[in-house]
Amino acid sequence: MSNRYLVKAAGLVVVVGIAVAGLLVWYGTRVPDSTFDSAANSNLSDAALVQRGEYVARSSDCVACHSLPDGPAFSGGLEMATPLGSIYATNITPDDKAGIGRYSLADFDRAVRHGVAPEGRRLYPAMPYPSYAKLSDEDVRALYAFFMQGVGPSEVANVPSEIPWPLNMRWPIAMWNTLFTEPGTFAENTEQDAQWNRGAYLV
Repeated sequence: MSNRYLVKAAGLVVVVGIAVAGLLVWYGTRVPDSTFDSAANSNLSDAALVQRGEYVARSSDCVACHSLPDGPAFSGGLEMATPLGSIYATNITPDDKAGIGRYSLADFDRAVRHGVAPEGRRLYPAMPYPSYAKLSDEDVRALYAFFMQGVGPSEVANVPSEIPWPLNMRWPIAMWNTLFTEPGTFAENTEQDAQWNRGAYLV
């Protein structure tokens, strides 16, 4: 085998490797589309919408993970131990700095149903977005209205995760999502009645 052939083969391997790496970086850092990308954050103070959002929050048990017994509701801080290190639930009150006060409806949707924060950072699946992906658009809008209008802001700072580098890199979570999550909102089973489908949706 000639040196010229080896150089060409090595060059091809390098080019393919760079292309694959670029594709992985793009896929792991891309921001998914939201059905609310062009939606305005209007009418979020409607009392009925906020009340429905509170019901959705209770049904989803948001307070269980995003609160501590001695702290403000939804201000985060709950430790979740994993084999890789501890992670901590975040502040989801409408505080502009510590919480989600600057989230648009589309930002909120991407975090809740896709597991992607506004800056493109992937959320650990301790946040059960694979399940919340099934929420309807109406319930996501109501949930957003509740957190923005029905929850008091809290300045409690988020606690950084204790997962060490390089295990704390977030982009591989995109690959995990492809393998283990099912896209799309809940689809009713036409062979079952409304009560059965409502129960399935809640589950």
